[in-house]
Order: sequence, then structure tokens, then C-alpha cells
Amino acid sequence: MRGFSHRFARLRHYAALSRRSVHVRFALANLVSSLLPLFASGAVRGRLYRWAGFDVARGAFIMGNLKLTSAFPGFYKKLVIGPGVAIADHVTINLDAPVTIGKNVGIAPHVIIYTGSHKLGPGSSRIGEPAAFPVTIEDGAWVRLGAIIVPGVTIGRGAIVAAGAVVLKDVPPNTYVEGNPATVIRKLGWGDR
Repeated sequence: MRGFSHRFARLRHYAALSRRSVHVRFALANLVSSLLPLFASGAVRGRLYRWAGFDVARGAFIMGNLKLTSAFPGFYKKLVIGPGVAIADHVTINLDAPVTIGKNVGIAPHVIIYTGSHKLGPGSSRIGEPAAFPVTIEDGAWVRLGAIIVPGVTIGRGAIVAAGAVVLKDVPPNTYVEGNPATVIRKLGWGDR
């Protein structure tokens, strides 16, 4: 009898995960967006994501359908995109924790931003309980082609993350980082338009 109740509890757990993984408004926004040309429809795509329930500022330009994932509660409240942001196609953002993208940020194609992880488990199973840590990309930053941003990281104001960089810790403002793991290569000057 104990085995049956254990299996039933696991089944309920996975049913809840599946239910929280289905995001109907987001799916509809992506369906309509998929009918639009990629680069010419960035402003319309921003409006569709706003309609779906995400906090996307007017003036944000989203060039391709975003791949947004999460089975944690509060999916639609965890993405904030500021004005003047340009996000290219094939960008993946995990919303297990909040992701905040400041104003005038550029995000290139194939960037991965992840907030979900796991706690460290015992030696018999190192993957422990799920955990999530927010990611912030501050005003004016530029995340280039194929960069990976891990949970809990802040990309500082005016920083540049090089193509293919793996960002494992905070990036100071006005710096250029590259590599795996990403390290500061040089300081950058600050200017305003």
C-alpha cells in the first residue's frame, strides 16, 4: 500500500508541474507572432507579449519569438523588459525567478538566460531540491551572440558580454567580459546619447 501512495504522490507532483508549464496566453502570443516577419515586427511582438501579461515597456523591440520556460508559479509576473530594449531571435529565458532587463539593453541571437537551478544534494543524488535565483541586466548593457547567463547574476550598467561568454558571476558596470568563465578584459568609458 505504501508503494501505491508514493506513486500517487509523484503523479500528483508531476501533474502540477505539467499544469504550471502550460502558458496559454504566451502560446497564443507566440502563435500570432510566428505569422509575422522576424525583424520588421519587433514592436508588434512587444505588444503581443504585453497583451499576454508580461511587463514589456513601449518601445521594446523583440525581433523573434522568445522561448520562455518555467514550471514555477507566477510565470507572467517574472519578466520585466524596459524601454529601448532590442532582443534578437532565438533567445531563451527561464522564468523560475524574476528576470529584469533595463532600458536600452541589447540581447543578440541565441542568448540563454537561466534562473532555475537545484540545491546541492547528498552524494547519493547531488541534484537536490529545485531553487531559483533572479537575473538582472542593467541599463545600456549588451549581451552578444550565444552568451549564457546563469542564475543569480547581475550584468552591470553599460557592460558588454562577449559572444559565447559563460557568465557565472556578476559583471561590473562599464566592463567588457569574455570567456568561459567570463572574466573582465577591460573597463569601458561611460557616455550618454
